[in-house]
Amino acid sequence: MKKIIEVTRIILISILIGVILGIAGALFYLCISGATAIRQAHPQFLILLPVGAVLVTLLYQLFKNEDDGGTNRVLESAYSNAPVSLKMAPSIFLSTVFSHLCGASVGREGAALQLGGSLGYNTARLFHLSDREKSFCTCIGMSACFSSLFGTPMAAAIFSIEIAVVGRLNVLCLVPSVIASYISRLIARSVGAPDMKMKMDKATTADPVTLLKVTVIAVSCGLVAMLFCRLLSDGVKLTSLKLKNKYLRALILGSAVFALSLIFPGQTYNGAGVDQIAGFMKGDVLPWQFALKMLFTLISVYAGYKGGEIVPAFYIGASLGAFLGHLLGLPPALACSVGMVSLFCGVTNCPLTAFAIGIEIFGTGTAPFFLLASAFSFFFSGKAGLYSSQKRQVYRAVSD
Repeated sequence: MKKIIEVTRIILISILIGVILGIAGALFYLCISGATAIRQAHPQFLILLPVGAVLVTLLYQLFKNEDDGGTNRVLESAYSNAPVSLKMAPSIFLSTVFSHLCGASVGREGAALQLGGSLGYNTARLFHLSDREKSFCTCIGMSACFSSLFGTPMAAAIFSIEIAVVGRLNVLCLVPSVIASYISRLIARSVGAPDMKMKMDKATTADPVTLLKVTVIAVSCGLVAMLFCRLLSDGVKLTSLKLKNKYLRALILGSAVFALSLIFPGQTYNGAGVDQIAGFMKGDVLPWQFALKMLFTLISVYAGYKGGEIVPAFYIGASLGAFLGHLLGLPPALACSVGMVSLFCGVTNCPLTAFAIGIEIFGTGTAPFFLLASAFSFFFSGKAGLYSSQKRQVYRAVSD
């Protein structure tokens, strides 16, 4: 009877969290989309990039949230019940929307994990649930917010149970995460947040030559993912060491992003960059686009802008895949999708989620290629990852 009560309670809480994060996630999406539309229509907002980084830093100080740990704290809560401050939710919400308004090259999924984890954990705390149930609710909240923003409920449910510990799935959270993911997505869709869907032109036969070419792209993206993650972590440490005053650091690095925006006009590398992927799917890509997007994203994060790196990683992987596909003679849509899935896998260490997100975004016709890409990218990306608090229970290859 006690077990039945516990299961019933967590299912009911997952429904509640799905509703809460469906509403919060939809509002978050609409605010980010609105901020992006305003900046794209009025490029003069890019001039805010230097002072914007300072304001984001100040916002976190006002919320007394400078040492909240960000996504790393949420992941720690998922496997060890580390407390997640409720203040994380409004601070990451406001700072991410403002970052997109200014034109920083940041995403929204890191913010989604923090927003969802914070609200999920504190919902459990409100109902005085056990420590174990609080950890469950952190995962459930991450799934729900990820799903409401991206429209990929299957991948979102898998992501939250896969990301905290590499090599171990928190399967006990799967059912409530699925429930919350689908509820939040239905709510978000009802208010106008679209699914992240991209149409493949036609199915490609999985012959040995094509599989070999896909493997080349997957390995390349895995290595680039490893480089990106190392530059990210080492760069944050180095800039903090060399520029100890956080406001001066934000001003200088924010100015660097602004300078890059002047050198490369057109906002091609500003913001998340999801709208550029449609062009990559058609083969409209330049050889250096992946490297420039990486540079814009690294400096934006060094400056203190918020939002996350996964959506920029989509851009990096998609543009790199499309370019390599051109060299290898693959259809651009296939090469682009494989690159996007591969780089996502490499930076998150989540091959199952990468496979699922590929299917949900691009359809089942290319599933064999996504499975191959996820496997090889995971193998070759080594220990590198976006989140230092990820635990590992698997042997890794290249960078061990």
